[in-house]
Amino acid sequence: MAEDADCNLSTPLVPGIPGSPGHLVTSARNPNGDSELALLMRQFVDDLRDNRTLLEAGQPAKKLYPTHRRMRCAWPTKPDERNEAYDGRAQSYLASVRAFDHEPGKSTYNQIIVGCINCHSQSCGGPLEFIDGMVWQ
Repeated sequence: MAEDADCNLSTPLVPGIPGSPGHLVTSARNPNGDSELALLMRQFVDDLRDNRTLLEAGQPAKKLYPTHRRMRCAWPTKPDERNEAYDGRAQSYLASVRAFDHEPGKSTYNQIIVGCINCHSQSCGGPLEFIDGMVWQ
């Protein structure tokens, strides 16, 4: 899509930025450091939790796509995992995010969670149990 021309698999990643190889972001949560993508995914969790709370309170949801789209052009923990397979899963996830932004609700929220599970079942499976717990019952 034209709107993603600035952030896709072909977008060169900038060395030396926070979260890039050799420049991981350390925190009390992870003193070994996190990649740019890991930090972004933690933001996704916060965004999803916040939107679920808003929807449960009858409030309008906040748009997710403007932030979540960055997953296609962020440094992953293992740079060689930024490949066509990952990008395909990212695009599928982002289609769910767009659907949620268009029609926020339990069903579209859970479709986003399914996208997380589908990707993490292929790579970086550590957070799968946590992600399963995010399903909106």
